Amino acid sequence: MTDARSTGVQPAGRTKKLIAFRADQVSAVDRIATEAGTSFTSVVLEAVDAHIAAHDSATQQILRRIVQQNAGLLERLRDA
Repeated sequence: MTDARSTGVQPAGRTKKLIAFRADQVSAVDRIATEAGTSFTSVVLEAVDAHIAAHDSATQQILRRIVQQNAGLLERLRDA
C-alpha cells in the first residue's frame, strides 16, 4: 500500500510543516486523541482551527468597536 509517507506526496490541500512539540504536549495530545478515538494530527488540526476562529472573532470584535467609537469621523471622511 502506498501512502504520503512512502511517496513524499502530500494529500491535496495540505502543506507539511514540522513542529517541535515538547514531550508533555505530545503526551497530552496523544491522550486526547486516544480518548476521542481520533489521530494526533486530527487533534492538532482541530486545535489550530479553533485558535484561528477565536482570533478571527476577536479581530472582528475589535474592528466593530473601533468603527463604533469613530462613527462620526468615518461619516465625515465618507462625505468629504
